[in-house]
Amino acid sequence: MARRRPRARLLRSLAAGASGLLWIGVSAHAQPPDAGPDGPGHGPGHGIERMLERNADRLGLDAATRDRIRALAEDSRKVSDPLRAERDRLRDELRAMLSAETPDLDAVLAKADEIGTVDTQLHKQRLRTLFAIRALLTPEQRRELVRLHEERRAEWGERRGRWGPDRWHDSSERE
Repeated sequence: MARRRPRARLLRSLAAGASGLLWIGVSAHAQPPDAGPDGPGHGPGHGIERMLERNADRLGLDAATRDRIRALAEDSRKVSDPLRAERDRLRDELRAMLSAETPDLDAVLAKADEIGTVDTQLHKQRLRTLFAIRALLTPEQRRELVRLHEERRAEWGERRGRWGPDRWHDSSERE
């Protein structure tokens, strides 16, 4: 039987939950919604931009608001795309370092720090964009966005099931 790591799983769950709450802006008492981590800045038609486009009628988004959301997403991509390219370059360098016969631990850890710095910059850019998008929505639109996100999470959970990407089981655990 595979060794389970409940603490690591709990931390991943807490991080995912916190990201989800930030994404939809739900506090412990379902108060003012914020936007979320998969939002614009992930390329055309991804994250919250795509969700808002697909659900524009349900959310009651007018054409002007949709245009402003698209513009915010495009502005975010102009900042995020070079950061993603930098992160990819740094990851390639890290892979090369790790494939050496005797990797230098200090150099590897320094490269990991560089990657973490870029990841943090990307995350902050997403948050800036998402807060800007949130400011365009009415309180009712934000509440409806929360409902949409909850529906999506429920559907995703049903599809992933026991063998989802964040769960690992060896064949001896299969029923």
